[in-house]
Amino acid sequence: MNLTGVPLILLAAAATAVAGGGTVLLWRRGGRLRPVTRTLGVLVVEALVVLTAGLAVNRHEQFYPSWQALEGDVGTVAVTDHVTAGRLDSLAGDGRPLRWLPDDLDRWHLAKAPELRLPALYRDRPGDTFPVLLELSGGEPVPGAVTVEIAPTAATTASALLSLPADLRRDVRVSTFGWDVTGAGPEAKLAAALARAGLGVANRPPDELPPPLAAPLRLPSGGLPS
Repeated sequence: MNLTGVPLILLAAAATAVAGGGTVLLWRRGGRLRPVTRTLGVLVVEALVVLTAGLAVNRHEQFYPSWQALEGDVGTVAVTDHVTAGRLDSLAGDGRPLRWLPDDLDRWHLAKAPELRLPALYRDRPGDTFPVLLELSGGEPVPGAVTVEIAPTAATTASALLSLPADLRRDVRVSTFGWDVTGAGPEAKLAAALARAGLGVANRPPDELPPPLAAPLRLPSGGLPS
């Protein structure tokens, strides 16, 4: 019988009702043992009430989703998450800019296709993800980071560029946080808008970018056994 199942809760509730009825029937019986039977009956009813309420709360909150979990066997083992190789990983290593043709390029209304610069250690660390420097006004690549250079136009909007992170993660191994978005002159306003939308931090010093990270530890996606 499942620990969080309705049948177990109904069984506990029925047992509570039976114990309560029996205590009432025996309340005036028992002779010399009357104090003992009364006390025992009250204690049993109270214990069953607490048990029934506990089962109902556990079903709702899932504190112990199984009998194994109640015994302390949660059945979860931390494992190293898998870092999926990017579609452009095979082109890394020579230090030259890569012309990037993401799926959503037409929606961004850029003056030209973006360019990617992968750090020298990108190929040597296939299990790591890398921080991102998104340059809107040109600039120099940052060691240890994936540099993305785009050339926005007057038609480029921050809302359209919010699909850029998902497109980039399909092609190269980049982190989902800690991005640096740089823009000067007309592009500074766009950089600030992207930062407000949560894409990254506007014009942060490049040396404050986080380091490349190995795959984190995670619990199995199946969660606790039921």
